[in-house]
Amino acid sequence: MSIIPSTPVVQGAKKTSLRLDGDGVLLSTPHEEARIPLAAIERIRAEGRSVTVELTAPSGATRYAHRIAGASAAAAAMFADTVNAALPGTAGRDTTADGTALVETRPVRLSRRARKLRRILWGSVGALGLLAVMCVLAALGGDPLAMIILIPAGLVSTAALAVGANALANWYREWRLTRHGITTFAAEVPERPGMYLYTDPAGRIRHVFTFAGGIAVKVSYDPHDAGNVVLPRVALFRRGEFCLGLFCALTGLAGFASLVTMTVQAILGDLGLDGPPA
Repeated sequence: MSIIPSTPVVQGAKKTSLRLDGDGVLLSTPHEEARIPLAAIERIRAEGRSVTVELTAPSGATRYAHRIAGASAAAAAMFADTVNAALPGTAGRDTTADGTALVETRPVRLSRRARKLRRILWGSVGALGLLAVMCVLAALGGDPLAMIILIPAGLVSTAALAVGANALANWYREWRLTRHGITTFAAEVPERPGMYLYTDPAGRIRHVFTFAGGIAVKVSYDPHDAGNVVLPRVALFRRGEFCLGLFCALTGLAGFASLVTMTVQAILGDLGLDGPPA
């Protein structure tokens, strides 16, 4: 049994989603994923902007359900109609069995983007911590001019480092996937402009969003993590991002180096160690 790739991905509120995943439905939340085999589903109900996945259960037993809200009413209705139409032909489906026994849940790992942003955030916190230490030392040294220079210059340098790190990380990811990943074409879903589908080596249908236009777009993904995908850009944009990232990173590092030097000189001057005695 197969379901056509045009079955929409239902995007709900609070970063929840519901989509087909082979012979099952994948319900994703920010902290957990539940894979519900089609054999465990009694039916899917679309009620306005909410979608409820009702599980099979023995007669008289409590019927459990998974629900997401805040979805597109049109996508919810189409998703429910398509999956419900396919349920009767699902192999091994028993509507009197306990569907909860077939549901698999697992915690959601942070996405590659989330991990990257977290590293940049902690790096920025470290840079601001260094700036705070320099401000304290300048204050103890009684140098108000250093304080006036340190705060704005330090904030600008921190921002430059964050922008540079983000640009270089994006450039490296695209460079690595286009050279060492798998490149294929993703086909546009006619009912969902901007949504393109591709199939990974395991046969799973995956999606990527872009407004590049066209009935198909070129994508490159990690062979060990097919969900890690990029849309390769022309060389001019890649090189531009690399130059921007390198410029910002070097500017931020040079700014902090200058501020550290200035702070050290201010401290040495306060101690009378900045030069030979008169």
